[in-house]
Amino acid sequence: MQTLQQVENYTALSERASEYLLAVIRSKPDAVICLATGATPLLTYHYLVEKIHQQQVDISQLTFVKLDEWVDLPLTMPGTCETFLQQHIVQPLGLREDQLISFRSEEINETECERVTNLIARKGGLDLCVLGLGKNGHLGLNEPGESLQPACHISQLDARTQQHEMLKTTGRPVTRGITLGLKDILNAREVLLLVTGEGKQDATERFSHG
Repeated sequence: MQTLQQVENYTALSERASEYLLAVIRSKPDAVICLATGATPLLTYHYLVEKIHQQQVDISQLTFVKLDEWVDLPLTMPGTCETFLQQHIVQPLGLREDQLISFRSEEINETECERVTNLIARKGGLDLCVLGLGKNGHLGLNEPGESLQPACHISQLDARTQQHEMLKTTGRPVTRGITLGLKDILNAREVLLLVTGEGKQDATERFSHG
């Protein structure tokens, strides 16, 4: 069932989203949660980390999955999805290495897609996928106008995506990404789509009306 909720501002969105995430974690301590990166979910993750610490929630059985990654960048470079999750989720929560299923951006090929897909399958699939909506309507790095590949794949980035805020610190052009496919995302037991920020009204309208 699809539920659309509008809130007054970014802070309220982030607060409500973090409560939703926390409820999933409490109801299923071994949940497998796929995480988007970027400005939209940033405050949500901050609030989630804060609540987990304040309420002493047991997260020892949780697994997080990185939704996507830029190709041909060292994982430790600022601007990568890996660096984002390490700074805002992994390190603040003190997660073990095996609690993050992650693309290795230096080793991108179809075998990497297969490796990540198999790791998710062994965990029983995704319980929740947290998404943002790109200015051009992309979900993960599934770009509009692509053949909408259902499975994990390497994508050619749209010109607008190549100007993403995260890439402004890399100092080099990035033209490809690796991402879970739309079927991978929709197979999650729940999907939480967060939409905020300027320049997304057209994408939101297209998404809302199919």
